Amino acid sequence: MSDDLEIISAITEILNSSPSSVEILPGSVEQWQTDPAAPFLFTDGHLGVPQKLLYRLYPCALDIFRKSRLSNSSSSSPKSLLEASSIILLANPAHQTALHERKRLVLAAHLSVEKELDFTTLLLSSSRDASKQSIIWDHRRWLFQTGTLKMPPILYDQRYQRPCSRKNSVSFYKVPSVYSRNYYAWAHWDWCCETLYTLRTPQNEDEYLPVVAEAFLHLLQWMEHHLSDYTAAFHLCNLVRRFHKLEYIQQLPDVEMTFERLFEQAVSLVARYPDHEALWMYLRAVWTIGGLGDNLNSIASLPACKYREQCISWCNDRI
Repeated sequence: MSDDLEIISAITEILNSSPSSVEILPGSVEQWQTDPAAPFLFTDGHLGVPQKLLYRLYPCALDIFRKSRLSNSSSSSPKSLLEASSIILLANPAHQTALHERKRLVLAAHLSVEKELDFTTLLLSSSRDASKQSIIWDHRRWLFQTGTLKMPPILYDQRYQRPCSRKNSVSFYKVPSVYSRNYYAWAHWDWCCETLYTLRTPQNEDEYLPVVAEAFLHLLQWMEHHLSDYTAAFHLCNLVRRFHKLEYIQQLPDVEMTFERLFEQAVSLVARYPDHEALWMYLRAVWTIGGLGDNLNSIASLPACKYREQCISWCNDRI
C-alpha cells in the first residue's frame, strides 16, 4: 500500500505541475520502457500512465477518497481528496462523485479555477473514453461560469478565465483534430463561441476576438485536408454567422471572415474533389447560412455529377 501511495503522490504532483500532456498507455510499463524502477513514463513534459498501473492504483485511491470525505475536519483532507480524485478520474472519467468533490474544493478555495481547468484539459485528452464523458465537459463549463461569477463585470476582460483563452485552448482550437466528430466537444465549442460573443464589449474585444479569428483560420485550414469532415464545416459556417459582421473582425488583417471566402473555398474543393458528398454538403451550408442566392451559377458551372444536380435542385427549392 505504501508503494501505491507514493506512486499516487508522484503522479498527482506531476499533474499539478501542468505537464504538456497525459496519456493512458495500454498494458504495463514493461511494454513502454526498460527501467523497472519507474512505474510510469514522464519525458519532456509528457506523462504516460500504464493502464495496468492505473487499475492497480484505483482501489487504493477509492479508499483514500472515502476516508478523506469522512474526515473533512482534517487539514490533510483537501490534499488527499485532490490526489485520490485525480487518479480516480484518470481510471474512471465517469466518476461523478469525484467531480462533485472537486467542485466543493473549488468553492472552498482549496483548488483554483485555473488549476482545475488545466486538469480537465489533461483529463479530456488522456483517453478517448474521457473525451466522450459529458459530465467532464459540463464540469469545464461550470468552471468557466464560476470563475466569471466571482468577479465584478468590470474585471471580466482582465481576469476572467476566458472559455477560449490560449492557455485553455485545447477544447476550442483543437476540437477538430483532438476530438474529431465528438458531439460533446463540439457542443462545448459552440458554448465557447456563444460565451465569447455574449461577453465581448468594446473594452475587451482585443482580448476575445483574436481567439475567434485564430479558430476561424484553424478550421479553414482543417477543411483543406479533411474533406469528409462535414461536422467541422457546419461549425465553421456557424462561427462565421456569429462574428462576421463585427467591425473588429472585419478590420483584422489576413482574416477575411466572410461567407464569400467560405463559398470560394467550398467551390474550389468541390471542383477538385467532386465525388466527396461532404464537400457538397459544405457548399450547401455556406450557400444557405450565408444567404448567397446570387451564386447559384457558380454551382451550376461545377463538374457534372449526381451531387451537383442534387445541390442545384436543393438550392432552387429554397430560392
